[in-house]
Amino acid sequence: TIVLSFTMTTFTSCQILWSTQSGRAKACARRTARILREQTTLKVQNVGSSFDEASQPFVNLAANLPSDTFLLLFVSTTGDGEHCDSIRDTWKTLLQKSLPKNLLQGKQFALFCLGDRAYGPQFCAGGRKLAVRLLQLGMGRYCDVGYGDDNTPNGGVFRDLDDWTEQHLLTKLTSKTDDSEDVTTTEMAEESPFEVTIGDEPVVSLVKDAWREDLYEASFRDYFTQSCPVTAYHYDSHTSRLSEAPFKTKTTPLLGTVVDNQRITAADWEQDTRHIEIRLESSSTKTNGTSNGDNTNTETLSYCAGDIATILPFNSDDEVTRFLSVLPDSIQQVADHPLSIQIIESKWNNSFARWPSNCTLRYLLKYCADIHSLPEREDLRALAVYCSLESEEGAGQRSKLKSLSETSDAALFADYILREKRSWADVLYDFASLQAPGSKLTLEALLQILPPIRPRDFSIASAPSKALLDGSTTPKDDDDSFSLELCVAVVEGTTRLGRNYHGLCSEFLSRMVPTKDFKPLLQVWIRPGTFGRLPREIVDDHSSNFSIPVLCVGAGTGVAPMRGLLLERDAIRSIAASKNGTPLTPDENDNILVFGCRKQKSDYYYKDEWRAMEQGNRVRVLTAFSRDQVAKIYVQKVLKDSDDGKLIVKHLLEKNGALYIAGGPRMARAAKEEVVEVLGDALGGGQKQATQLLNKLQRLGRFGIEAWS
Repeated sequence: TIVLSFTMTTFTSCQILWSTQSGRAKACARRTARILREQTTLKVQNVGSSFDEASQPFVNLAANLPSDTFLLLFVSTTGDGEHCDSIRDTWKTLLQKSLPKNLLQGKQFALFCLGDRAYGPQFCAGGRKLAVRLLQLGMGRYCDVGYGDDNTPNGGVFRDLDDWTEQHLLTKLTSKTDDSEDVTTTEMAEESPFEVTIGDEPVVSLVKDAWREDLYEASFRDYFTQSCPVTAYHYDSHTSRLSEAPFKTKTTPLLGTVVDNQRITAADWEQDTRHIEIRLESSSTKTNGTSNGDNTNTETLSYCAGDIATILPFNSDDEVTRFLSVLPDSIQQVADHPLSIQIIESKWNNSFARWPSNCTLRYLLKYCADIHSLPEREDLRALAVYCSLESEEGAGQRSKLKSLSETSDAALFADYILREKRSWADVLYDFASLQAPGSKLTLEALLQILPPIRPRDFSIASAPSKALLDGSTTPKDDDDSFSLELCVAVVEGTTRLGRNYHGLCSEFLSRMVPTKDFKPLLQVWIRPGTFGRLPREIVDDHSSNFSIPVLCVGAGTGVAPMRGLLLERDAIRSIAASKNGTPLTPDENDNILVFGCRKQKSDYYYKDEWRAMEQGNRVRVLTAFSRDQVAKIYVQKVLKDSDDGKLIVKHLLEKNGALYIAGGPRMARAAKEEVVEVLGDALGGGQKQATQLLNKLQRLGRFGIEAWS
């Protein structure tokens, strides 16, 4: 039994830690840190760090916490109730049974969890599990745990964060008696961590990819490497995947060229979805005298079926030009001058980006700064101080920007920024005093407030063993590259006021012109996905069938990883049959796909491929086309009703099969609930016994959910 006690200890400082996949937990930490500095006597130095990048291991940090300091934690949940990459090492340590139960006794924490209620019981599971474990180790809870939902009206998790901060966290702390809001904002403007030297003459790039200019390439490579996912694979100079990589070492991205880019939805369909093939090469310098086969520290396959491609997109030239046009003249005039950007370490913290040390402003905006993103409320507050008071509307606009950042105007912020998809350029245009004479917006200030472009994750839709079977990854002296394929839904639409918008990365990929020449326009990392332990064992009876059958459930672009898994198993079977010298006699129930979309004739992804595989019994496909009849049919219903309602029981209980689900969170939740219900009835132990079985299968790598919001 865990006693949830509260202690009224007087604290004078806090240590902030966060775990995030998309950056929202860090943004929550930034907002809370600013509020605490302004409204309380608490000493808050900066926004802290991720759990795994703290100054010392979490267990040591927490155990040695000064008596006047508490931990302020912001924890996101990813996937099917899993922890983010930036806390996984910490979580593994915390789960060690050898840790004494009183290890953290006398220490306290405040926790805000981030999640999406569409995931049902897995909502904020990462944060909830962390809270339970800290309590088990003797740590006290400083105040009620907060929960942020992506779908909360007027601001999502930030709306919930403000409520939690005001109603729970601030009530425990000593308030300041003086109004220090303007002082804090002014200090933020003056204390820039960047020192910029501007060259005398503008420069013009002689190559299309300006970041590859000799003068800038090293700086940009260092910058891009910062975005490397924690679990990304490392490759040698011949693009061979290393089986062992330096611990916690970030690697440069692979360089990618789009060799195929096809629309796979009907021309008249509302959604533009693309099948994209990318040819990848190492960005490392090649070494003479070493071939792929000479390195015993490499893997046979370049990646694994079910892996994830992490892509760093760039802004379009038009978007950069538009952004520059709404900056003060003093900044516009030096847009193409070489810059030397030095960081003043004593003033730097994790809320700032480490920009390339040598670049131009135009190149920085194109390749590094996320000017396409929607500014957060803290960004609007940070912008407020730069409004020119020499302008007639300056004072009013400064007040308006501050107001938009407050909880009381959350609905207005939602209308202005979130619903109308207003970017940084839109805000600078609307608040003209930011560029008027007398504006305090300098180049150093701009570097201080702009966010960096965040890389995006895509499930890989191809199979490395199929490429090996086809001969496209055979090592050659003159070709140290390999390909992967993606299924990308282009994000685009129109707001209620008629404003067009698009997703940065999906639009960036969709406008790539295919070429057979190597044109490294993409920065790509590959990391393990949810389905990395796909059963690959063939029965030793010369039938080329699998010892463990696989059932894949994919809706929409959730079919991408399922295509990779099924093509991988199909290739493994073909390779085994070739080695045995026996004809293929596949069992269609070895590989089952339940696929769902809206209309068979509009967005049935890879239908010709599935039909060809069905004809040879290489896969069994069950479909759900939700809009092709009056009563909508979804994948969860097909999953439950197939084989007279016996598919789930036959596959999981009788054949000890594996089950993988991918798609939107609501679909994934509904499909899992159907599986739990059917298994609960079949086993006789209800939901509890069914959940225990799925947990066991998950530990064995035979059950997994990959759900993307």
